[in-house]
Amino acid sequence: MFEQVMYPQSLKPAALDLMLAKGWFRMGQSIFTTEFVSFNTCIYRTIWLRHVLKNYTDSISFNNLKKRNKSFQISIQKASITSQHEALFEMYKKGIHFETAQSLEQLLYGYVFIPANIYNTYEINIYNHHELIACSYFDIGHKSAEGILAYYNPLYKSNSLGRYLIYLQIEYCKANHFQYYYPGYFVPGFSHLDYKLKIGSNCLEFFIPEEAQWMPITAYEDAGIPIDFQSYAFE
Repeated sequence: MFEQVMYPQSLKPAALDLMLAKGWFRMGQSIFTTEFVSFNTCIYRTIWLRHVLKNYTDSISFNNLKKRNKSFQISIQKASITSQHEALFEMYKKGIHFETAQSLEQLLYGYVFIPANIYNTYEINIYNHHELIACSYFDIGHKSAEGILAYYNPLYKSNSLGRYLIYLQIEYCKANHFQYYYPGYFVPGFSHLDYKLKIGSNCLEFFIPEEAQWMPITAYEDAGIPIDFQSYAFE
């Protein structure tokens, strides 16, 4: 199965929870799922992930990031794209080596140029005094949340702000009694997304679409997923 996409006119919080639990995820103002993805003319298997928040505990890595970034200021609020955010996103794109959206407006709203938003989106901003140096977006359902994007000023790359923002999202969701946090998928054989496996690994689960079942990430190799299909070169 390749990509399936739905374009709901509205999406209630409980409905988002249900879709996330079935391996679906936000894309612009649509929601999609896929078992395969193409990178560099090859097809790879996608493995959807989620964190069981009742089992989440702060890791040594997160505590170290807190200490490293303790001089910065953090705000959490409803998402609102400003010129300051777009300027930061432009700086971020210059420091990465993979494709992303042309703008934050396109990433969050797709090609729908109206102010409609079917998602309840929040942002976490990190400031160095009055300078916005990092930001992330996550959607909130009834008892679940999905992490959409984390971006930062490349001058602060050594502060690992992208990873720090994901930890902050998880911390916020657990503090607000959410059950699950969904970071998207990772791709066996494509190391760019492997960082997701190192964040909150003690409570991380992966989805088996053939069985519509979530399993602990520690069971991944023995789960019966046809990972021998993970890479095919196009003819």
